Amino acid sequence: MLQSWRSLQTREVLIFVGAALLFGAIDLTSLLELNVGDQLPQVLARHLSLPLVSCAVQLLCWLPATRSSPVHPRRRLRLVTATLVGSALSMAVIYPLAAALPWPSLCDIYAQTHGKPRCTMFRPTAIIGDTLWIFMPALMIVGMLEFRTLRRRQDQAAQDLLREHSQLRRHALAARLATLQAQVDPALLFDALVAVEQAYGRQDPGASARLERLIRHLRVALPRLRDAGATLGGEAELIASYLDLLRDLGGTPPAFDCDLGTHGATPLPPMLLLPLVQRAVRLGRPQRCWLRVDGRITLGFDQEGLCSDDNDLASLHERLAVLDAKLQCHSGAGRTEFILELPS
Repeated sequence: MLQSWRSLQTREVLIFVGAALLFGAIDLTSLLELNVGDQLPQVLARHLSLPLVSCAVQLLCWLPATRSSPVHPRRRLRLVTATLVGSALSMAVIYPLAAALPWPSLCDIYAQTHGKPRCTMFRPTAIIGDTLWIFMPALMIVGMLEFRTLRRRQDQAAQDLLREHSQLRRHALAARLATLQAQVDPALLFDALVAVEQAYGRQDPGASARLERLIRHLRVALPRLRDAGATLGGEAELIASYLDLLRDLGGTPPAFDCDLGTHGATPLPPMLLLPLVQRAVRLGRPQRCWLRVDGRITLGFDQEGLCSDDNDLASLHERLAVLDAKLQCHSGAGRTEFILELPS
């Protein structure tokens, strides 16, 4: 109980105090019909202080109930009971306090003006009526606060579900990209094996080097079951081995220049850079390709016109959208650069 009282928030205090002053002001509307003279300060003090005392008692009873388990099956019954108990305790405190206060009430002034006996509060009907007069507005306030709490809890649950859904999408995409990373083009692999066999058949001195490059590419491209994900250095190695393999097959792939600095171990979702290289080789004949890291990842080619939209770029943008990453393409002055920005 003490812990629930200590958790009182300023917003909750302002709501209860505002409601108390409002209902105290409602009682003071009788001032429009009565002439209280110089007793006005005492009347105001009485009719505004008593609701504040009631407000304090209601808060002390309401806080333990509202801080209880939000999923308890009897939570609403607890709140109603706490409000009713708070209303009864308010009367138990207000009646003696009102009798002890030297300040007159509006009822006392009205009785004195019309020659009637002094107002007495200790009547069963008055006690029941005053208790209900406090209970009903207090229950409305408690209901409003409970509704806001429930709505805030539902919004938080919805945000948690969306966050979990986003994480599941990320994991699913990472698994799919890891599968793509592990794939080796069967035609490329077959051509490479045939080329190595032919090189050995004609006793080419470079046959052994070709075989080494093919093995290197397979080691990089085949699934590494113990790896949790790709790194920037691993993707650069994959690009280099792919271009070397194309060169061994008689193609003219671009020369690859890589400068990662200290960012080689930076985590990177797989299959984000190699598709851009494959696309550039397929669409044009770049002579040079470079990979730079300066806060952003830049993959460039010495050829213009590689920014046109196609299915490959659309698929890549779809993956990046799930990863909250951005890909920009700039083309001009004899070069094309793809700038990849990953979320921090």
